[in-house]
Amino acid sequence: MLKPEVFSYATYYGALAWLGYYLLWTAALRHGARAAMVAVKRTNRFPDGTPLIQRYTPIAALDRQLISAVIFYHGLLDGTDPAHGLLLVDVHSTMQATALCIMAQTRASLPFTASLLIPTVWGIVNQFYGAAFVYPLYLLCQTVWHGFEAFPAVNDSRINLALVASAVWSSILPLAFLFPLFVPSCVARRQRAIALYRASPIVLTLLQWMGEHVPLERVFPTVPESAPYLVVAVTAAAAHLYAILGAAVASYSPPVTMKEMLYRIYLPSTSRPKLPAAVLSRAAHEFLQYDMLILAAAFILCANVLLAPVLPVATWLIIASLFVAMVALGPGAVLALSFALRWYLQQ
Repeated sequence: MLKPEVFSYATYYGALAWLGYYLLWTAALRHGARAAMVAVKRTNRFPDGTPLIQRYTPIAALDRQLISAVIFYHGLLDGTDPAHGLLLVDVHSTMQATALCIMAQTRASLPFTASLLIPTVWGIVNQFYGAAFVYPLYLLCQTVWHGFEAFPAVNDSRINLALVASAVWSSILPLAFLFPLFVPSCVARRQRAIALYRASPIVLTLLQWMGEHVPLERVFPTVPESAPYLVVAVTAAAAHLYAILGAAVASYSPPVTMKEMLYRIYLPSTSRPKLPAAVLSRAAHEFLQYDMLILAAAFILCANVLLAPVLPVATWLIIASLFVAMVALGPGAVLALSFALRWYLQQ
């Protein structure tokens, strides 16, 4: 039987998972988004006339599973709205920080090689169902299965060194998807980047497996347990600050103020798209906004569970500090920093 505190946390994460699923697959897809996706699949063209590329890999059956993601996210990478690109950078750095934290916790609890499949499966499910649903569900499962003992440290130096290497690669990995925001790219290259980035959970797992089988200790004899978390925390915080600074730069172009730009980046709008071509990009942007909001709500409680045992201050003060940090640094950075601080203070 679950302890009352564990039950309350599990209920909270379960409610967030339900809310996240509803927001992603009902609220974000209103105003004709589903019909627009069906129309693009039928005509092989987007509303603005851009062709849909249907081959991304040598495997046709796999390509058919990737088309929906390409249709959904295509409009966010064309550079027409800076708010789209700024949120993409922030969200995907947050996703990679979260993926690394799940990888590290899995390897700490289950150090045998087959356990690498666990974060891989969570990552793939996230690609198809959305972070606002999947990551609260992950925290729910962790809470129910392990209670508050779900956060062990990595005691194997070989695994920890590999995690540091994976953290570095994980920080770079979003560029494989986001490079069209910074480099002029043709339509085919942009769409292939969207499709192939769906394999990022598998890539991260392979990098971790390779790191555990390469003698990294010859280069770095030892690293602290907090090192992998610090790497992804710095990257996620930098991406979040990039989005905020981007909003500040955009505010120099009237009539958009910085406050309005931040609202456009992070908060869903109640207004309907005026142009048919904007329906899909608006839906995808709102989808990612809900991801960030739900992750912030999930991670603030998770971070409190991590820090409460090692910080001799009141719970309300920890949560208030985490809220401020979440706004300033982003949810991914706060989650990773909480892990790093937990292991640093426990040493």
